[in-house]
Amino acid sequence: MQAKSLLAHIASEVRARREVSVDEAYLIALDAYRFLQRGLLRLGPGHVELPCIAGRESHMRRARRDQPEKLVRVSIVADEDASLLEEFGTRVMQQARMARVIEEAYDQDALFDGERLCLLVPLTLTAIRERLKGLWEEGCRLPISGMTWKMREALKAPRAVVAMERYLGGEEVGELRRRLAISRMRWQEWYSAFLEVVARCNEDPLVLSQDLGYPEEHIGLWQEVWHRHKDSPTARERMGKPSAIPRAAHPADEEDRLLDRLLHAHGYTPASARSFIQELRDLAFRINNVERRPGQIVTFGVSEAEPPGRSLAEAQLVMVVLDYVAQEDWGLVNRISPQALKWERIKRLCTQAYQQGVALSLADLAHLVGLSVDAVQNTIKEHDQVVLPTRGRVADMGSTLSHAEKIIALYMDGYTETEIKRRTGHSYDSIERYLWDFSRVICLRERGMPLPAIRQATGMSRRVVAKYLELYSRFNHPDYAFPMARVRRMVEANPPPKKDRTNPPV
Repeated sequence: MQAKSLLAHIASEVRARREVSVDEAYLIALDAYRFLQRGLLRLGPGHVELPCIAGRESHMRRARRDQPEKLVRVSIVADEDASLLEEFGTRVMQQARMARVIEEAYDQDALFDGERLCLLVPLTLTAIRERLKGLWEEGCRLPISGMTWKMREALKAPRAVVAMERYLGGEEVGELRRRLAISRMRWQEWYSAFLEVVARCNEDPLVLSQDLGYPEEHIGLWQEVWHRHKDSPTARERMGKPSAIPRAAHPADEEDRLLDRLLHAHGYTPASARSFIQELRDLAFRINNVERRPGQIVTFGVSEAEPPGRSLAEAQLVMVVLDYVAQEDWGLVNRISPQALKWERIKRLCTQAYQQGVALSLADLAHLVGLSVDAVQNTIKEHDQVVLPTRGRVADMGSTLSHAEKIIALYMDGYTETEIKRRTGHSYDSIERYLWDFSRVICLRERGMPLPAIRQATGMSRRVVAKYLELYSRFNHPDYAFPMARVRRMVEANPPPKKDRTNPPV
């Protein structure tokens, strides 16, 4: 998942163009990523527009029809999620995801409530509160509508402020990040900004806010943290002697801020910095030109045409638009059991991606939905009557019954293409293609060609050819003489069917 992220893509492009270390490329990519998110992208990958409760103080419990709503932009899927999952596990990743969307809505003068959190993260309301409870107990300001006044009073400051307070107090960084659900990427971003605030601690918070791109409130609270700790030996030892990075006087916008960073922090020449910024603009233009409605997200996945075994560095990644939140999802929200919503979202994301030429893996689906791979796998197993076009099935990488096996078995048992379509969810064109591929393998086998030659002649993988030969042995029997005769005639009587994405398998 990290290899498919926008941040990883930028870092790899930086390393391809400049002789820098992996760490330096990552730091440059962080600045570029921030520029994209704040300066260029209207809606970045993983961002979704969702109606939340308007007003930070709208804490009264009421039915949704009686709530004033505001359309806000939140990053339901972010690059940091994969690194948190790798480092701390699913629970912390879920904590970070919920904390992030709550903070982003709050910064846009809006609140989430329990129903909307259940809509975005398919967990029970009890599980959501249990995950947020640890952050609330740390004093992180993560308000949701319906909280009591006493609970709200206990939420002291944003996570970015709580983190720096604890860091200057001597807490170990790894444990601190785990407890506050902070990724390494976000920590580096906050710490870099905090260093700049400390170096310019006597300046007006409004000026620093305009310079650094953080809310004025964050800057003021960071200044207060430093004033409380500046005489502490621990704080002095950890911070050293921060110095402000030379920069143009009051950069006018995010592009000027990035240009300053590239020139003075990363050693770019003016020409190379301008060229890099133009490349980022071109990337943002491609993403911004993708049409999407509220509730939809943009993400990247491996093309369904990619064969198994190819590395991500070599595989073609395709950008797709998916309905993360659909209108029918609101009716599926259940605070006690999220199973119906979980299955509907997994099925929809997988199917829509396949319509656009991408086969999502179980890890892709887990990353998008915010669950563990095991949870996604178990949900799919509970609906084994539906064949989803996952990466494992489409590329024949898994050990489960493939599309081809199921379709051919039904055809041999006398089912019509219409009945097969109804049972499997495949389009007519997809069904015809599987049968036509099976016919090709039969034709070549009956002409005496061995498996390696058939693989080379058809362009299929060895595993797929072996499966078709296994099916041939199974159905080359007098009981199936009539359907086998029809299959044999397919390759001679018909041209190859075209791929159709208008009605993919579900």
